[in-house]
Amino acid sequence: MNPKVQLGIKAVLIVTCLFLTVRIYQSIMQPIKFQRIERSRLCDITEQLENIREAQLAYKSEMGSYCSSIQELVGFVDTGYISIIERKDTSFMYYDKIYQKEMNKDSVIIRVLGQEKVSMQLFGEGFIAESLRHISGTDSSFTMDASEINKNGVDVATFEVSAPYKVIFADIAEEFPQAYGKAENNSLTIGSLTEPTISGNYENSYCKAD
Repeated sequence: MNPKVQLGIKAVLIVTCLFLTVRIYQSIMQPIKFQRIERSRLCDITEQLENIREAQLAYKSEMGSYCSSIQELVGFVDTGYISIIERKDTSFMYYDKIYQKEMNKDSVIIRVLGQEKVSMQLFGEGFIAESLRHISGTDSSFTMDASEINKNGVDVATFEVSAPYKVIFADIAEEFPQAYGKAENNSLTIGSLTEPTISGNYENSYCKAD
């Protein structure tokens, strides 16, 4: 065989091997790279969701119900105030007309000592309320709603906040199509509109172990 032809065949084989090696490496590394990005982003967003939960609990303690608007909740954290309450268990004696004798009755004394800014009380000095509005790494806001359900004859306030994966990973959907496709219809969620819970669907995940 002509030496030039042999050299050409060898060159083609080398290029083909290099190409296949790169493709195999990429196919192995792609899900690993996505998992690293996924972990980082989801952990950041779970921290946001937990901050939103704290804000919702404070809002309910002041307003009597949960907030249905992320914009309103951000405003509450930014400019609102929380009452500083002192609770003291006590008891006193009273005359019971039925039993016609002195009886002891337990009671709770509640005193409002003052008020403190929501942001300071919940998150400390320097907290930026706007950090609650947008899903970390995106320009999209969290989806939020609030409602009330009847559970065993009792009206219970509920709320739900979610961040769809299709929003969280929108900027890398083309780079990691297979990995992204598995997560596309999922979301990070805290609370529920149909159940009396304030837990997140990420509880006990690897983010919680850090």
